[in-house]
Amino acid sequence: MNRLVGYLDDLQAPVFLSKFSALDTYYGTGTPGRLLASTEGSLIDLAKAFPTIEYPGIDGVDACLSTGDGEIYFICYDTPQRPPESALTALDLLYDYRNRKFIDPYSVYWDLRGGELKLRPDARADEGWQTIADAAVLLSRYPLRLAAGSELPTPPEGTEMGVSAQRPLIELLLTARNPKAGFSLLADTGFVARHWPELERLDGIDHSKLHHPEGNVWEHTLETFGYRKTRDLVLSLALLFHDSGKPLSVPSEGRMFDGHAEIGAGIADAFLRRLGFSEQIRADVRFLVRQHMLPPFIAKLATYRTEHVMSSPLFPLLLELYRCDISATYRGPDGYYEACKVYRRFLRNKSNPFRSADGKKLLRLYVEP
Repeated sequence: MNRLVGYLDDLQAPVFLSKFSALDTYYGTGTPGRLLASTEGSLIDLAKAFPTIEYPGIDGVDACLSTGDGEIYFICYDTPQRPPESALTALDLLYDYRNRKFIDPYSVYWDLRGGELKLRPDARADEGWQTIADAAVLLSRYPLRLAAGSELPTPPEGTEMGVSAQRPLIELLLTARNPKAGFSLLADTGFVARHWPELERLDGIDHSKLHHPEGNVWEHTLETFGYRKTRDLVLSLALLFHDSGKPLSVPSEGRMFDGHAEIGAGIADAFLRRLGFSEQIRADVRFLVRQHMLPPFIAKLATYRTEHVMSSPLFPLLLELYRCDISATYRGPDGYYEACKVYRRFLRNKSNPFRSADGKKLLRLYVEP
């Protein structure tokens, strides 16, 4: 179970895993570094138990505790074991981690068993963006489908989701088993156009059908997630933005999207900064996006031109990005395997004190002791 659960023991009031954390437990998935908890305790109880707790101003969240293992978001309610109903029924499941049992105050178990995501008829329009975001996460993370007749509410004109809630949303989407389902819903409902224009414009950029039969830049980006071997957040963010520079690039010397990697690195950095991601995550994503065009060429380039990139601890993640990228185009993995072979040879030479990074023998002078 998530390491963050141990921090809840400092709270004397009843506390339960809720919403996505309860569902992660039910379905056997998980999000390291993030926990959602509902408690019968008050804000005063939370402040007494956690002196460093903050009140982030996120819709539907009362407090946030940042720890060395991640963040815990708290929801306070008054009725024992019965928090207010959610717009989407699946989010009403609770998990009593202390007694290791689920609590189902609104009888949503059969909805989960049937794989149906249902919208309550009294869902409020002013919660529209949050309800759409929650539905996107549910479709991405769990084997659920939107029930027939469940039409998501249309948010009031001129409203938007607060930026502080957008980082948890995108993290939950990108660490899900099927991000494509959630991002597709967000695009279809206008969420992406309203909140993430950097991504929305990808849908208007066509690819050459010869090299990208899977579709345009947006469709290609979503396709890459299906080939991940890990749900690593940095890798997934890099996949999301690896082609984000294409709408702003211009053709040059036969290259249709010249310089798009460098442009995309800047777009990714600005986006992640706006959503409050750490400098380390931003730096790692910048590196991966900027260098994502290198792996197919490392077998042809002189080692001195690629050594600084292959020396990075992020290079294995860059190779994984490359594998997902070419797999989404339905091309074979030959280029990926060739890049891996060059990288293994580089590591072997680099660890050999008698050879240079490109494998050449080094002259060693023998000094008489």
